[in-house]
Amino acid sequence: MANDPYTYPGTDTLRNRLGITDDKTLTEAERRLTLARGAEAARLSFPETADGYRALHKHLFQDLYDWAGQDRTVDTAKGGARFAHVPYIARELDKLFADVGAKNGLRGLPRDEFFDRLGNHINEINAIHPFREGNGRTMRHHAAQLARDAGHPIRIASIDKTAWMEASRHGFLTGDHRGMTAVLAGAALRRDLAPEARIGPAGIAMLPQRAPPEGQRYRVTLGKVREELERYLPAARQQAVDRLRSLIKDGAPTATIANARTELAYVRHAKGPVYQSHLLTYLGVRQVDAVISPQQTPLERVREIGAALGVQINTQQPAHLQRAVRSLERPALPPGHSPGQARLAELFLKNTPEKNNADSRLAPAQAIVDAALKTARDRGESARMVGSVGESTRQLVADRIRSGGTLDAELSRAAPAPAPAPRDKDRSR
Repeated sequence: MANDPYTYPGTDTLRNRLGITDDKTLTEAERRLTLARGAEAARLSFPETADGYRALHKHLFQDLYDWAGQDRTVDTAKGGARFAHVPYIARELDKLFADVGAKNGLRGLPRDEFFDRLGNHINEINAIHPFREGNGRTMRHHAAQLARDAGHPIRIASIDKTAWMEASRHGFLTGDHRGMTAVLAGAALRRDLAPEARIGPAGIAMLPQRAPPEGQRYRVTLGKVREELERYLPAARQQAVDRLRSLIKDGAPTATIANARTELAYVRHAKGPVYQSHLLTYLGVRQVDAVISPQQTPLERVREIGAALGVQINTQQPAHLQRAVRSLERPALPPGHSPGQARLAELFLKNTPEKNNADSRLAPAQAIVDAALKTARDRGESARMVGSVGESTRQLVADRIRSGGTLDAELSRAAPAPAPAPRDKDRSR
């Protein structure tokens, strides 16, 4: 990062209390020191608030950085998309932890629901990325504390680092937290219901291995596949959970339970059947051959559709699959924008003025639109022109929110004035 105040001039090495100027040496020192501090943190309880989260970061990195526990003062980005813009960090972090507090720290939830909400919570913290360094380690320790206090403990050392990075990247670019949910559930100490994904090429989830399905095959377009999944997938997920519980309760063979876990992971996975249908469409595939019938349960139907998708995926060249995956996950936002800011801009445009004024994040933006409308009315503009000024200002404000720019009164004067209405032609000529 050019002109980064956190690094030594001319290097990418972070300024640190140990005076280390070699990046490799600093990385090793970080690993050793945060491992020791992490063992201490596991025996402590940090408040489930934004300040408590900052205190956790400070505890982990107190030996290394003067700014440990402090929000970053520079913008950071990854994969062409930017994490939360600096002015929004504190506000978004407060809002996120207020939500956790309102849900009693996620306590009292069934296991599946707990890990789903925890995955979403960690995914949102990742999008904010409040610190200049050490976000991942702080998130993992924070997740472990929430899980411990909610009665669903996880072991940090059991978190698959490769899967964590993939889930973080995918969740940041798409907003889909299911991958993070699977990673955290996979590190749980009690794993009776923990789904264990079977990963195929390009990180795609696959069904358990089995003999080819028997029965009449029908050609189904990928558009129809997505309609079927929209209809049956929610029920199929619940049936997969119920089936796994029943198998465990009845003492089914280990291999059968393992297959049921893999099937549950497949129907929940971020790169499960819906994602695969879009991937194949991108690759030019138009239809699949699936064994389906009216008598199938939702889980059976999704299973057969998934098997058909898997057949087509396995026929694709790995290099083509990788390119397609990268294309599908490339941010649709221009450089300098972030997914969180884009969602906020969409919410601003969707809301009524009353809802925007009631939302502390959007009230300053709505105030700019209201000021522009008042100015237009004070000028004596017609109702049509007042409406045009208001809409133009709304669009300008939304663009500023997307880009993370400052919301100031100048925007209310920046909206282009509507063009005057054309005069009627002189009919006497």
